Order: sequence, then structure tokens, then C-alpha cells
Amino acid sequence: MYGRRSSAHTGQFLTLCAVMLLLAMLSEQSWAAGARGAAKSALAPLESVMTQAGRNLDRVTSVLGDISALRAENQRLMAADLALRRQVIELDAAAKENANLRQALDFKRSFGHSVVAAQVVGRGPDGFSRTVEIDRGTADGIRPGMVVATGAGLVGRVREAGPHGAIVETLADPRSRVNVYLAKSGLQGTVSGGPTALHLEIEHSLGLKASSGEWALTSGVGGGYPRGLVVGELASVTYRPASTSDQALLAWVNEPTSLSLLLVITDFVPS
Repeated sequence: MYGRRSSAHTGQFLTLCAVMLLLAMLSEQSWAAGARGAAKSALAPLESVMTQAGRNLDRVTSVLGDISALRAENQRLMAADLALRRQVIELDAAAKENANLRQALDFKRSFGHSVVAAQVVGRGPDGFSRTVEIDRGTADGIRPGMVVATGAGLVGRVREAGPHGAIVETLADPRSRVNVYLAKSGLQGTVSGGPTALHLEIEHSLGLKASSGEWALTSGVGGGYPRGLVVGELASVTYRPASTSDQALLAWVNEPTSLSLLLVITDFVPS
């Protein structure tokens, strides 16, 4: 049975081939020209549609390729922008660090005291305490009570010290008190800390009057701080003629949230 089925399939194939050959021969005859023309005319619209479809497909493929290329370019540009932003931040940080180091070196040269440089590694747990933690301690010669500054001016004093770290109480702490004098008028006063600003109580002196823009420096009175450390600039003054003092707000030269490199003065002993 398998042999008969195979023979039948072979016969069908040969017959189909013969028919196709005959059609091809007939289509080449002159009398078949009209049929060829009619078939060509009938197929022309389909050919045009297929050609246009091919062109549209090429356009879509081109557009999709352009979109893919634009997306890749956009991702590349975003990555480059992020890299540039990171470089700018790193350069700004490095510039700030270099400025702090130069300022600290100038302070050490001009002030004449022995200092130990320390990095800020922590800050107080709340806004009221206004303390910072540094990475130097008793092993580096740091002791409680020592005065702390930056190249810009006074920061505060060491409150606690361990072997390899210390807590610095800044001038912004409400408990801090610093005796100062005003560089222009020479008036004396006392600076106290607060949660929002430094306050200055200026003692009255006959014929003298404080004015905004004056610099307040440590006076050395009372022995708590060495003389000549910049504390801040007079921002505003409230005159009180009926009192023995005037009240003023002081713009501190140091801001606790921006402190990074501190100098602990190790050869000044507060009295």
C-alpha cells in the first residue's frame, strides 16, 4: 500500500509540473498578450499599494531607528550631566577645604598661639545645645576649657574630652558668655548665645556710641579668652538712653552648621 501511495504522489507532482510548464509556454504566445496585459492592469493597483506600503514601512523603520538613537543620546547626555555635577560638587568641596586650610594657616601664623587642628565629626542632638564633636582628644593634648577657633574667629571652648574625641560648646549655646570690645568705638560688652542669634549687651561710655558694621573682638577681660579673636559684626543696635547699656545683635563669623575644620588653642590657660 505504501508503494501505491508514493507512486500516486509522484504522479501528482509530475502532472503539476507539466501544467505549470504549459502555462508558461502559453503565456509567451502572441495570442496571450491580451491576457497578460489584462492581468498586469488588474495587478497594477495592488503593486502600487504594496510599493507604498514598503515605503511607509521604510519610513517607520527609519523613525523608530531615530527614536532609539535619540533615546541613547539622551541617556548619554544625562549620564554626562550627572558626572559634571558630581565633579563641580567635588571641586567646590575641595576649594572650600583648601580655603579653610589656608585660613587656618594664616590664623596660626598671625595669632602666635599653638593650635591643634581637628575635624568636625558630629553635631549636637538638638538645636538648643549647639555643640559639635571633633576627632581630637586628650591623646592629642586637648583638655576641657581650651579655646576653639577657626581661621575666621572664635568658635567656643572644649566642654568634654576623651582620648580621641572632644565636645565643643559653641558661642551659639545659650550658656556661653564672652567679653568683647568694639574695634571702632572701643566700647566694651558681653556676648551671649541664643537659638537664633548672638546677643551683645554694650556698656555705656560717655560720648561714645556703637554703630552697625563694627567688629566685636575678645577683650581678654575676665581671662576666659585671649584678646583679639574676632567674634562677629554688629548687625543692629537698640539704644536705651535710660539704661546703663544698649542691646545689639551680632552676626557671628562662624555658623555651627558649616563648621568643618577647627583649631584648638593649646597654650592658653583660661583663668
